[in-house]
Amino acid sequence: MCIAFIKKSSALKKTALKITVIPILCWGLIAVWYFRTLPSINESEMENFAGTYTLNSSGNGSSKSSRSKINGSKLTLFDDGTYLFDGREKIGLKKQGTWKTGGTDGLFEFYDENGNLSQWASPYDNDNNYSLYFEDQNKQDSETIRFVKTKSE
Repeated sequence: MCIAFIKKSSALKKTALKITVIPILCWGLIAVWYFRTLPSINESEMENFAGTYTLNSSGNGSSKSSRSKINGSKLTLFDDGTYLFDGREKIGLKKQGTWKTGGTDGLFEFYDENGNLSQWASPYDNDNNYSLYFEDQNKQDSETIRFVKTKSE
């Protein structure tokens, strides 16, 4: 761009301006995506998934015995990013903490009161029928535990 001003060539000035404007526009679009769009999407997802979830005990017979140990478990997600878990800590969730959307591969991240990551959950939305899938971390064989939304907060 400096060469264009030294030589005072109008064609060179236009080329230099185009070369300068294109990267600025690209960086601007990236900034809008990461600072405006993604937080808006995550906030909307938090509002949609906020509510009370109960353990879905339907499933195959092999996991019935282990699920009976955590029957009656209730997970309440609040849209301010906090949660309460009423059940055994079998699935890795602490009794209370914070949660957020937008984790790796779209997973929800659950943190304990000290800010330590305690568990991930896979969200699922089928025509406003929300559910969360947790992996049981206490077993050698991975078992998926499903919580289904029963009411909105």
